[in-house]
Amino acid sequence: MVGYYKLDQKEIEQLKIECHNIEENIYHLCCPLIVKDKKMLDKELLYLYEMLEIPMITLEEVDQFDFEKSKEQQAYLDEFSSYLELNIKIEMIEEQKLGHLLRVAKYARELAEHIKLSKEHIKRIYIAALFHDIGKYLIPEEVLGKPGKLTDEEFEMIQKHCIFARQIVDQFLNEEIIEMIESHHERLDESGYYMGITPSIGAQIIGIADSYDAITSNRIYHNAEKKEEAFKELLLCTQKKEEGGKGTLYDPELVHKFIEIQRGYEN
Repeated sequence: MVGYYKLDQKEIEQLKIECHNIEENIYHLCCPLIVKDKKMLDKELLYLYEMLEIPMITLEEVDQFDFEKSKEQQAYLDEFSSYLELNIKIEMIEEQKLGHLLRVAKYARELAEHIKLSKEHIKRIYIAALFHDIGKYLIPEEVLGKPGKLTDEEFEMIQKHCIFARQIVDQFLNEEIIEMIESHHERLDESGYYMGITPSIGAQIIGIADSYDAITSNRIYHNAEKKEEAFKELLLCTQKKEEGGKGTLYDPELVHKFIEIQRGYEN
């Protein structure tokens, strides 16, 4: 189910500021990024730039920077920016609030780093997490932004966002990243959607991160759960139904590692 957030006037004004900051700092990427002080950048924004290998230079370094060489990357970054703009449109239609995609990418990256995947694999997981909902762009707005319970037909349409993604990014992202996007709602016991297959480790990581953020975020159909409640829900999704769980949807080791990371922030 999807729906709108309930925003008061103060939150609406804050949203305008958030949108401006996102547009300036992420969705209108430039090459190179010129900053007064790299320390001024938000940690996650800094990580995004580093992942995309966008040159970052300070004002003092401008005179020494080879701008002609940096133009080779400009076409790629322009295209990347256009897809990120689709992401912001999706978030504003579906939730009227920004942040879900960046949070999921952050959670997925942290888990991938924690289990010591290769740097390149982590990068691919991070990018797939950023675009895991890109297929929702092909879902009619009246369905994507419906403020209430979906019909069975509407829910089936929403489910197809996983496979719709390929139509949008097929010429831009590589096959491994697209596979993770297509499979982030697939589950270990093959009960997920839309293909009913066993997902790769990258898709599993994104699925856990996506589920956690959904549980801990305010939605029209439920209030945000506290972290510990979210952890209980994820753990139930690692246990067989006959044992009181919800089925082996997620890899138990990955879920335990994820919880370990999130609890670490409290210490």
